[in-house]
Amino acid sequence: MSQDPNLEIIQGNSPARNLNRLHNMEENIKAVRAEFIGKPEVCHMLVAEIIKLRRNPANQTAREEFWDLLNIYTDVILEHYDVRWLLSICDTIVDIGSELKSAIAMNIVQCVNGTNLHHSILVNAVDGNIDINKLRHEIKVPTWGGMITADIPNGDMIHNMMNRLDAVIEQEPLLCKIWCRIKDIGREESNLVMNHFCKASNFEHQRKYFK
Repeated sequence: MSQDPNLEIIQGNSPARNLNRLHNMEENIKAVRAEFIGKPEVCHMLVAEIIKLRRNPANQTAREEFWDLLNIYTDVILEHYDVRWLLSICDTIVDIGSELKSAIAMNIVQCVNGTNLHHSILVNAVDGNIDINKLRHEIKVPTWGGMITADIPNGDMIHNMMNRLDAVIEQEPLLCKIWCRIKDIGREESNLVMNHFCKASNFEHQRKYFK
């Protein structure tokens, strides 16, 4: 019996780490392959579908391929993905999953991103206070599970996380009303670290934590 080609090992010297996103989708898919040197082909194949869905969540072909790969090769993916890429799977499920799957995945995203933001706070604090100058200098430090501290001035992690959260909560009218009231109050709170983080963004549409 021939081996499953999706389980063949990607060849190369040494895997890359935390490659920056490229504007061109196909170039991005090709470049990110270097992160999976020494791992089965399916690891890169699933990431390719994640990248396609990040650019266009309505891509039906990519949706079907994403679910097929994830369901067939679950054990392989769990063995070889670090937390960073497992979180990307959850992000994608928030975007394209059923209401239940989306809500569960959003809880995972909030929890993991929260731990990473806590580390980002420590890195950018001086004498117990957030140092805006340090924030704007985009300090990147490894945290855990293949992740790095949040790129506050140029990144979109907080922005995307909150957009996904809003989309999930909007499905339940009563909870949505409660959430909107919490956000109204939170926007005016000068003590909220996330408000300071978002104000340091280089992109105007990302300068509010509570939209």
